[in-house]
Amino acid sequence: MKVKILLLAMLSSFATAQTTLDNQMKSYTEKVNSIVSTEKANMKAETDKIDEAFNSGKITKAEQIAQKDAVSKKYETIINDKIENERQQFENITKETVRESIYEKPFNGKKASQTELSLGGKGLSISINKNDKSPEQYINTSALNVAYAFANLTKDKGSFNPFENDSEMRIGNSHSVEVQFRKDKQLGSFTSPWVLRYGLAYRTDTYMPKRPQVFVQNDSQLYLEDFKEGNLKRSKLRNVYLTLPIEFQFYLNPKYTEYDAKQYLDVRKKMWKVGLGAYAGINTRSIVKVKFHNENDKFKKYDYTLDDGVNAFLFGGKFSLGYGGVNLFIKKDFTPIFNNKANLPNKNGIQIGIEIANIDF
Repeated sequence: MKVKILLLAMLSSFATAQTTLDNQMKSYTEKVNSIVSTEKANMKAETDKIDEAFNSGKITKAEQIAQKDAVSKKYETIINDKIENERQQFENITKETVRESIYEKPFNGKKASQTELSLGGKGLSISINKNDKSPEQYINTSALNVAYAFANLTKDKGSFNPFENDSEMRIGNSHSVEVQFRKDKQLGSFTSPWVLRYGLAYRTDTYMPKRPQVFVQNDSQLYLEDFKEGNLKRSKLRNVYLTLPIEFQFYLNPKYTEYDAKQYLDVRKKMWKVGLGAYAGINTRSIVKVKFHNENDKFKKYDYTLDDGVNAFLFGGKFSLGYGGVNLFIKKDFTPIFNNKANLPNKNGIQIGIEIANIDF
Protein backbone atom coordinates (compact mmCIF):
# COMPACT_ATOMS: atom_id res chain seq x y z
CA MET A 1 0.00 0.00 0.00
CA LYS A 2 1.44 3.33 -0.97
CA VAL A 3 -0.01 6.83 -0.94
CA LYS A 4 1.95 9.67 -2.54
CA ILE A 5 1.27 13.32 -1.88
CA LEU A 6 3.02 15.75 -4.17
CA LEU A 7 4.37 18.81 -2.31
CA LEU A 8 5.99 22.03 -3.44
CA ALA A 9 9.48 21.85 -4.85
CA MET A 10 12.79 21.84 -3.02
CA LEU A 11 15.85 24.06 -3.61
CA SER A 12 18.48 22.40 -1.46
CA SER A 13 19.40 18.78 -2.15
CA PHE A 14 18.60 15.84 0.14
CA ALA A 15 22.31 15.29 0.73
CA THR A 16 22.67 18.79 2.18
CA ALA A 17 19.65 18.34 4.49
CA GLN A 18 20.96 14.95 5.68
CA THR A 19 24.41 16.35 6.46
CA THR A 20 22.86 19.25 8.37
CA LEU A 21 20.74 16.89 10.49
CA ASP A 22 23.78 14.72 11.26
CA ASN A 23 25.76 17.72 12.47
CA GLN A 24 22.82 18.89 14.60
CA MET A 25 22.47 15.47 16.24
CA LYS A 26 26.20 15.31 17.00
CA SER A 27 26.09 18.77 18.55
CA TYR A 28 22.97 17.88 20.58
CA THR A 29 24.57 14.69 21.93
CA GLU A 30 27.73 16.54 22.96
CA LYS A 31 25.70 19.24 24.73
CA VAL A 32 23.58 16.72 26.67
CA ASN A 33 26.65 14.76 27.77
CA SER A 34 28.36 17.98 28.81
CA ILE A 35 25.33 19.14 30.82
CA VAL A 36 25.03 15.85 32.73
CA SER A 37 28.77 15.62 33.40
CA THR A 38 29.13 19.24 34.53
CA GLU A 39 26.08 19.35 36.79
CA LYS A 40 26.88 16.00 38.40
CA ALA A 41 30.36 17.31 39.21
CA ASN A 42 28.81 20.46 40.71
CA MET A 43 26.38 18.37 42.74
CA LYS A 44 29.18 16.15 44.08
CA ALA A 45 31.13 19.21 45.18
CA GLU A 46 28.15 20.44 47.21
CA THR A 47 27.37 17.05 48.75
CA ASP A 48 31.05 16.60 49.68
CA LYS A 49 30.89 19.86 51.64
CA ILE A 50 27.77 18.62 53.45
CA ASP A 51 29.56 15.38 54.34
CA GLU A 52 32.54 17.36 55.63
CA ALA A 53 30.22 19.44 57.81
CA PHE A 54 28.67 16.29 59.25
CA ASN A 55 32.01 14.60 59.85
CA SER A 56 33.26 17.69 61.70
CA GLY A 57 30.16 17.75 63.90
CA LYS A 58 28.74 21.00 62.52
CA ILE A 59 25.44 19.40 61.47
CA THR A 60 23.41 16.40 62.61
CA LYS A 61 22.70 13.23 60.61
CA ALA A 62 19.15 14.41 59.94
CA GLU A 63 20.43 17.75 58.66
CA GLN A 64 22.95 15.95 56.45
CA ILE A 65 20.23 13.81 54.83
CA ALA A 66 17.87 16.76 54.36
CA GLN A 67 20.56 18.99 52.85
CA LYS A 68 21.77 16.27 50.45
CA ASP A 69 18.18 15.59 49.41
CA ALA A 70 17.66 19.29 48.67
CA VAL A 71 20.89 19.41 46.63
CA SER A 72 19.90 16.30 44.63
CA LYS A 73 16.50 17.74 43.79
CA LYS A 74 18.05 21.07 42.85
CA TYR A 75 20.46 19.51 40.38
CA GLU A 76 17.82 17.15 39.05
CA THR A 77 15.75 20.21 38.13
CA ILE A 78 18.78 21.97 36.64
CA ILE A 79 19.73 18.96 34.48
CA ASN A 80 16.16 18.30 33.30
CA ASP A 81 15.56 21.97 32.47
CA LYS A 82 18.80 22.29 30.51
CA ILE A 83 18.24 19.05 28.60
CA GLU A 84 14.64 20.05 27.85
CA ASN A 85 15.84 23.40 26.53
CA GLU A 86 18.39 21.69 24.27
CA ARG A 87 15.76 19.19 23.10
CA GLN A 88 13.32 21.96 22.15
CA GLN A 89 16.04 23.85 20.29
CA PHE A 90 17.04 20.67 18.46
CA GLU A 91 13.43 19.92 17.47
CA ASN A 92 12.91 23.47 16.21
CA ILE A 93 16.10 23.38 14.13
CA THR A 94 15.28 19.91 12.75
CA LYS A 95 11.74 20.94 11.79
CA GLU A 96 13.07 24.03 10.05
CA THR A 97 15.67 21.99 8.14
CA VAL A 98 13.02 19.52 7.00
CA ARG A 99 10.62 22.32 6.09
CA GLU A 100 13.25 24.05 3.98
CA SER A 101 14.14 20.79 2.23
CA ILE A 102 10.49 20.31 1.25
CA TYR A 103 8.96 23.68 0.49
CA GLU A 104 11.62 25.53 -1.48
CA LYS A 105 11.56 25.76 -5.28
CA PRO A 106 12.80 22.76 -7.34
CA PHE A 107 16.41 22.75 -8.55
CA ASN A 108 16.40 24.19 -12.09
CA GLY A 109 12.64 23.67 -12.13
CA LYS A 110 13.12 19.95 -12.92
CA LYS A 111 13.12 17.97 -9.68
CA ALA A 112 10.21 18.03 -7.25
CA SER A 113 10.06 16.41 -3.83
CA GLN A 114 7.42 14.28 -2.20
CA THR A 115 6.27 12.98 1.14
CA GLU A 116 5.59 9.27 0.92
CA LEU A 117 3.50 7.22 3.33
CA SER A 118 4.02 3.51 2.81
CA LEU A 119 3.61 0.09 4.37
CA GLY A 120 6.19 -2.22 2.89
CA GLY A 121 9.80 -3.27 3.21
CA LYS A 122 10.57 -0.75 5.95
CA GLY A 123 7.27 -1.00 7.80
CA LEU A 124 4.88 1.88 8.39
CA SER A 125 7.09 4.63 7.05
CA ILE A 126 6.79 8.34 6.33
CA SER A 127 9.56 9.31 3.93
CA ILE A 128 10.72 12.72 2.75
CA ASN A 129 12.18 11.82 -0.64
CA LYS A 130 13.22 13.21 -4.01
CA ASN A 131 11.51 11.78 -7.07
CA ASP A 132 14.88 10.72 -8.52
CA LYS A 133 16.05 8.95 -5.35
CA SER A 134 18.39 6.07 -6.18
CA PRO A 135 18.46 2.60 -4.55
CA GLU A 136 21.66 3.63 -2.78
CA GLN A 137 19.86 6.58 -1.17
CA TYR A 138 16.95 4.38 -0.11
CA ILE A 139 19.22 2.17 1.99
CA ASN A 140 21.57 4.91 3.30
CA THR A 141 19.01 7.01 5.15
CA SER A 142 18.36 8.88 8.37
CA ALA A 143 15.21 8.04 10.28
CA LEU A 144 13.22 8.71 13.42
CA ASN A 145 12.07 5.33 14.74
CA VAL A 146 9.51 4.43 17.43
CA ALA A 147 9.58 1.07 19.24
CA TYR A 148 7.43 -0.48 21.97
CA ALA A 149 8.37 -3.43 24.20
CA PHE A 150 7.10 -5.41 27.17
CA ALA A 151 9.62 -5.24 30.02
CA ASN A 152 10.45 -7.51 32.92
CA LEU A 153 13.23 -8.23 35.42
CA THR A 154 15.33 -11.40 35.67
CA LYS A 155 17.29 -12.78 38.60
CA ASP A 156 20.07 -14.31 36.49
CA LYS A 157 22.16 -11.93 34.40
CA GLY A 158 22.28 -14.52 31.63
CA SER A 159 18.55 -15.25 31.55
CA PHE A 160 16.66 -14.49 28.33
CA ASN A 161 13.24 -15.40 29.72
CA PRO A 162 10.98 -12.30 29.60
CA PHE A 163 8.23 -14.06 31.57
CA GLU A 164 9.90 -14.76 34.94
CA ASN A 165 7.08 -14.69 37.51
CA ASP A 166 9.31 -14.15 40.55
CA SER A 167 10.30 -10.67 39.38
CA GLU A 168 7.40 -9.14 41.39
CA MET A 169 6.58 -7.07 38.29
CA ARG A 170 3.28 -7.15 36.41
CA ILE A 171 4.05 -8.94 33.15
CA GLY A 172 2.25 -7.23 30.27
CA ASN A 173 1.87 -3.96 32.16
CA SER A 174 5.54 -3.14 32.55
CA HIS A 175 6.78 -1.71 29.28
CA SER A 176 9.37 0.37 27.44
CA VAL A 177 9.02 3.05 24.76
CA GLU A 178 11.99 4.22 22.71
CA VAL A 179 12.30 7.04 20.18
CA GLN A 180 15.49 6.74 18.19
CA PHE A 181 17.16 9.02 15.66
CA ARG A 182 19.36 6.74 13.57
CA LYS A 183 21.34 6.31 10.38
CA ASP A 184 21.51 3.28 8.10
CA LYS A 185 24.78 2.67 6.22
CA GLN A 186 25.27 -0.16 3.74
CA LEU A 187 28.56 -1.96 4.29
CA GLY A 188 30.59 -3.05 1.28
CA SER A 189 29.36 -3.01 -2.30
CA PHE A 190 25.94 -1.89 -3.58
CA THR A 191 24.78 -5.55 -3.47
CA SER A 192 26.03 -6.20 0.07
CA PRO A 193 23.37 -7.63 2.42
CA TRP A 194 25.06 -6.00 5.45
CA VAL A 195 23.77 -2.73 6.96
CA LEU A 196 25.16 -0.77 9.91
CA ARG A 197 22.59 1.10 12.00
CA TYR A 198 23.53 3.63 14.70
CA GLY A 199 22.08 6.70 16.42
CA LEU A 200 20.80 8.34 19.59
CA ALA A 201 17.72 7.18 21.52
CA TYR A 202 15.39 8.45 24.25
CA ARG A 203 14.11 5.48 26.24
CA THR A 204 11.63 5.20 29.11
CA ASP A 205 11.21 1.93 31.06
CA THR A 206 8.14 1.61 33.26
CA TYR A 207 8.01 -1.13 35.89
CA MET A 208 4.68 -1.86 37.61
CA PRO A 209 4.94 -4.12 40.69
CA LYS A 210 2.29 -6.71 41.46
CA ARG A 211 -0.58 -5.31 43.51
CA PRO A 212 -0.71 -4.20 46.27
CA GLN A 213 3.04 -3.55 46.27
CA VAL A 214 4.72 -0.18 45.77
CA PHE A 215 8.33 0.95 45.49
CA VAL A 216 9.58 2.52 48.73
CA GLN A 217 12.81 4.40 49.40
CA ASN A 218 13.96 4.67 52.99
CA ASP A 219 17.46 5.48 54.32
CA SER A 220 18.94 5.15 50.81
CA GLN A 221 17.41 1.68 50.44
CA LEU A 222 14.89 0.82 47.71
CA TYR A 223 12.44 -2.03 48.23
CA LEU A 224 8.87 -3.22 47.69
CA GLU A 225 6.19 -3.33 50.35
CA ASP A 226 2.41 -3.67 50.48
CA PHE A 227 0.51 -0.39 50.16
CA LYS A 228 -1.29 0.54 53.41
CA GLU A 229 -2.71 4.02 52.80
CA GLY A 230 -5.93 2.98 51.11
CA ASN A 231 -7.06 1.20 47.94
CA LEU A 232 -4.15 1.12 45.49
CA LYS A 233 -5.07 2.00 41.90
CA ARG A 234 -1.64 1.97 40.22
CA SER A 235 2.03 2.19 41.16
CA LYS A 236 5.08 2.31 38.94
CA LEU A 237 8.75 3.15 38.68
CA ARG A 238 9.86 4.93 35.52
CA ASN A 239 13.50 5.06 34.44
CA VAL A 240 14.49 7.50 31.69
CA TYR A 241 17.63 6.97 29.62
CA LEU A 242 19.61 8.52 26.81
CA THR A 243 21.26 5.68 24.88
CA LEU A 244 23.65 5.23 21.98
CA PRO A 245 22.58 2.11 20.04
CA ILE A 246 24.48 0.35 17.26
CA GLU A 247 23.29 -2.66 15.27
CA PHE A 248 24.45 -4.83 12.37
CA GLN A 249 21.65 -6.15 10.14
CA PHE A 250 21.92 -8.95 7.59
CA TYR A 251 19.37 -9.63 4.81
CA LEU A 252 18.90 -13.40 4.55
CA ASN A 253 17.28 -13.42 1.09
CA PRO A 254 18.59 -10.23 -0.55
CA LYS A 255 16.66 -8.88 -3.51
CA TYR A 256 18.09 -6.53 -6.08
CA THR A 257 17.14 -3.94 -8.64
CA GLU A 258 19.00 -2.46 -11.59
CA TYR A 259 19.70 1.27 -11.73
CA ASP A 260 22.01 3.01 -14.22
CA ALA A 261 23.25 -0.38 -15.42
CA LYS A 262 24.27 -1.46 -11.89
CA GLN A 263 22.79 -3.93 -9.42
CA TYR A 264 21.66 -2.57 -6.03
CA LEU A 265 20.19 -4.12 -2.89
CA ASP A 266 16.56 -2.96 -2.92
CA VAL A 267 15.33 -2.41 0.67
CA ARG A 268 11.88 -1.43 -0.64
CA LYS A 269 11.24 -5.12 -1.29
CA LYS A 270 10.17 -7.53 1.44
CA MET A 271 13.06 -9.58 2.76
CA TRP A 272 13.98 -11.57 5.85
CA LYS A 273 16.61 -9.94 8.04
CA VAL A 274 18.35 -10.55 11.35
CA GLY A 275 20.12 -8.01 13.50
CA LEU A 276 22.64 -8.07 16.32
CA GLY A 277 23.57 -4.95 18.25
CA ALA A 278 24.46 -3.28 21.52
CA TYR A 279 23.63 -0.09 23.35
CA ALA A 280 25.06 2.05 26.13
CA GLY A 281 23.21 4.74 28.01
CA ILE A 282 22.93 7.02 30.98
CA ASN A 283 20.04 7.31 33.41
CA THR A 284 18.66 10.86 33.48
CA ARG A 285 15.77 10.31 35.88
CA SER A 286 14.07 7.66 38.01
CA ILE A 287 10.69 8.51 39.48
CA VAL A 288 8.11 6.58 41.53
CA LYS A 289 4.41 7.33 40.93
CA VAL A 290 1.50 6.05 43.01
CA LYS A 291 -2.26 6.56 42.55
CA PHE A 292 -4.80 5.40 45.13
CA HIS A 293 -8.11 6.02 46.91
CA ASN A 294 -7.83 6.81 50.62
CA GLU A 295 -10.08 5.51 53.42
CA ASN A 296 -12.71 8.13 52.41
CA ASP A 297 -12.58 6.87 48.81
CA LYS A 298 -11.00 10.14 47.72
CA PHE A 299 -8.56 9.87 44.82
CA LYS A 300 -4.98 10.71 45.73
CA LYS A 301 -1.58 10.47 44.07
CA TYR A 302 2.04 11.20 44.82
CA ASP A 303 5.42 10.87 43.16
CA TYR A 304 9.05 11.31 44.09
CA THR A 305 12.44 11.00 42.45
CA LEU A 306 14.79 8.21 43.50
CA ASP A 307 18.16 9.23 44.92
CA ASP A 308 19.57 5.70 45.18
CA GLY A 309 18.90 2.17 44.02
CA VAL A 310 19.08 2.60 40.22
CA ASN A 311 22.37 2.38 38.36
CA ALA A 312 23.46 5.51 36.51
CA PHE A 313 24.76 3.65 33.46
CA LEU A 314 23.25 1.03 31.19
CA PHE A 315 24.77 -1.45 28.75
CA GLY A 316 23.03 -4.22 26.86
CA GLY A 317 22.55 -6.22 23.69
CA LYS A 318 19.80 -6.59 21.08
CA PHE A 319 18.71 -9.34 18.71
CA SER A 320 16.12 -8.61 16.03
CA LEU A 321 14.24 -10.62 13.41
CA GLY A 322 12.14 -9.07 10.69
CA TYR A 323 10.29 -9.67 7.47
CA GLY A 324 9.36 -6.73 5.33
CA GLY A 325 8.06 -4.06 7.66
CA VAL A 326 7.52 -6.31 10.69
CA ASN A 327 10.53 -6.10 13.02
CA LEU A 328 10.54 -7.97 16.34
CA PHE A 329 13.36 -7.70 18.86
CA ILE A 330 14.59 -8.81 22.25
CA LYS A 331 16.83 -6.61 24.41
CA LYS A 332 18.90 -7.80 27.35
CA ASP A 333 20.50 -5.37 29.78
CA PHE A 334 23.91 -6.85 30.65
CA THR A 335 24.34 -4.38 33.52
CA PRO A 336 21.75 -4.60 36.32
CA ILE A 337 19.03 -1.95 36.36
CA PHE A 338 19.23 -1.81 40.16
CA ASN A 339 22.32 -1.68 42.39
CA ASN A 340 23.11 -3.04 45.87
CA LYS A 341 20.99 -0.34 47.51
CA ALA A 342 17.89 -1.97 46.03
CA ASN A 343 16.47 -4.90 47.99
CA LEU A 344 14.70 -6.53 45.05
CA PRO A 345 14.57 -10.21 44.02
CA ASN A 346 15.36 -9.49 40.36
CA LYS A 347 17.53 -6.64 39.09
CA ASN A 348 18.35 -7.37 35.45
CA GLY A 349 16.20 -5.94 32.66
CA ILE A 350 14.86 -7.77 29.62
CA GLN A 351 12.48 -6.61 26.88
CA ILE A 352 10.62 -8.13 23.96
CA GLY A 353 8.99 -5.78 21.47
CA ILE A 354 8.26 -4.47 18.00
CA GLU A 355 9.29 -1.47 15.92
CA ILE A 356 6.15 0.57 15.25
CA ALA A 357 7.03 3.27 12.70
CA ASN A 358 9.77 5.17 10.88
CA ILE A 359 10.02 8.75 9.68
CA ASP A 360 12.72 8.67 6.99
CA PHE A 361 14.63 11.74 5.85
